[in-house]
Amino acid sequence: MTNATVAGVAAAPQGQMLRVTYKGQQAEIIVPPDVPVVAFVPGDTGLVKPGAAVFIFGQKKPDGSVSATHATLEKDGVKPPM
Repeated sequence: MTNATVAGVAAAPQGQMLRVTYKGQQAEIIVPPDVPVVAFVPGDTGLVKPGAAVFIFGQKKPDGSVSATHATLEKDGVKPPM
């Protein structure tokens, strides 16, 4: 996985064309209209429900237990991208 910064967005026949920059380079990526694009935003406990997809970041403690530090949850049918 490479993290990049979106430098521009333009319409393209196949969807949207993103111009991204990363590690001093530029690339153009076509994103078809059926590809979900997600953003991380604060949520509330109402998103936690049986059957919802979840991705949890945790930290292992010296006693062997694990404590959640962050959670990404499904919202409006869009599942976490991890």
